[in-house]
Amino acid sequence: MLARSFPRRQQYRRLRRAATSGAASLAACALAITAAASGTWAVAGAVLLAAVALGSYARRWQRLAARSRIGARSENEVRHALAVLGAEGWQLRHSLAYGGSGDIDSVAIAPTGIAFAIETKTKRFERRHVAALREIAVWLYRRRRQWCRRGAFPVLCVVRARAVERIDDGVLIVSLDRLVPALRASARTSPRPPFLGSKVRHRGAL
Repeated sequence: MLARSFPRRQQYRRLRRAATSGAASLAACALAITAAASGTWAVAGAVLLAAVALGSYARRWQRLAARSRIGARSENEVRHALAVLGAEGWQLRHSLAYGGSGDIDSVAIAPTGIAFAIETKTKRFERRHVAALREIAVWLYRRRRQWCRRGAFPVLCVVRARAVERIDDGVLIVSLDRLVPALRASARTSPRPPFLGSKVRHRGAL
């Protein structure tokens, strides 16, 4: 059974917080009604304000959970795309713990001894994501040397993009539709396309 992705776990945590806040809001509303019925209007008003605040808090956690759900769906799409490599002798790891609370979305290990640290983004990314991914690839090479005999390379997969395949600051940035062919070419298990260049540099950089 595959481990749940980080955004999926995050989604469930946020949903639990939304449920807790929502339940507290309902309880506060009931208390405010009881206080109003007994004529203690000041208490009723204060409790009602608390109920509104708790309701707003619950809605905020619901919105954040929805964002996490989108991220989890994107990671699942990448996992599904990578599954075909398993039949070709590749090893796949998902949600590999890294840096305490975070993880590496996916690691694809080619039969040639090259590993790829894959970060998933749904539509867009920032420069800091590229820099962080380079560090992750270096960490993978140093800490999981048995997986990376010939190097560990950073890959950023943009799920909702199409026909993207380029090297940016040492990171392979690729859309989901071209992810698997690009990995095969980089690992030299299939012909290498021109955009990837003619040479591979090891130890965390393409």
